[in-house]
Amino acid sequence: MEQEKVGKFIATLRKENNLTQQDLADKLEITDKAVSKWENGRCLPDVYFLKRLSEIFHVTVKEILNGERDFKKKEIDEEHHEKVLEVVNLSKSFDKRKILDHINLEIYEGDIIGLIGPNGAGKTTLIKTILNLYKYDQGNVEICGFNTKTNLEEALSKIGCIIENPDMYDHLTGRKNLKITELINNIKDKEYINEMIRFVKLEDRIDEKVKKYSIGMKQRLAIANALIKKPKLLILDEPTNGLDPKGIKELRSMLKTINTTQNMSILISSHILSEVENICDRIVIIDQGKIVSNFGIEEVKYKNRSLEEEYFTRTEDFERGEKHENLESIEK
Repeated sequence: MEQEKVGKFIATLRKENNLTQQDLADKLEITDKAVSKWENGRCLPDVYFLKRLSEIFHVTVKEILNGERDFKKKEIDEEHHEKVLEVVNLSKSFDKRKILDHINLEIYEGDIIGLIGPNGAGKTTLIKTILNLYKYDQGNVEICGFNTKTNLEEALSKIGCIIENPDMYDHLTGRKNLKITELINNIKDKEYINEMIRFVKLEDRIDEKVKKYSIGMKQRLAIANALIKKPKLLILDEPTNGLDPKGIKELRSMLKTINTTQNMSILISSHILSEVENICDRIVIIDQGKIVSNFGIEEVKYKNRSLEEEYFTRTEDFERGEKHENLESIEK
């Protein structure tokens, strides 16, 4: 298994540098359990930590991912992971009020990013602007290399999304709702569509009208609808709204599964910090239309803090004007 090969290589590099797992964890500002998981092949480091490891061990990101040294090529391979979303200096105003203020954001394949912030911070506006539902004043948005101004159709073909509440046709069956998306996007993989119906556990109710569905069932149908395009990036705006604890648990499990099995990137906007903490790898805080801060969940664990504590610390600093960081990317 590739993860095991990568893990063994990281362990070899660590030992060559006379570092314990705790030593390496301290350098990365994460827990030693995270390093142990990598070395045991249980998961791969995300893009940020791959870059950090390459700097510590003086190897390329590609060498780490291949699990061995390549003596023919020594330059740092920054682009080994596909960049699925790049937002550069994005600004948006309504009348004279600036809602988004020079937003910069990068998401790579396999990332699960949590976008958090208070009500009115700009979360939904940012998502709608990325999707070109709102025209932006300045900046640039690229999805899998396609610019949303010049190649909108190609860009949006790479995205599946649910904004606020699931928007389905209540008078149609679940299957007919999926059929509409299938026809619009010229999807011909019937077996994959059936696989998605089974994945969201709606096979027994898919031929009933959506108006008979519970909120949780509508949410699951919306996820199947977003996935049948096989998107590179799944965007979910407040996906747990209206769900009961069982529904939230099922949603969390589904998102982790599609991220693992399809290496799909996921951007989740939410104000429920406990759920974001349970699923996301990295956190982006937005407040007053600005990117306040970003950090890995492992960094929070390293500090023995909850995401709630970390959130309030960073937003209070921002409000006092002490540590506002208008970053050029999620992590350089």
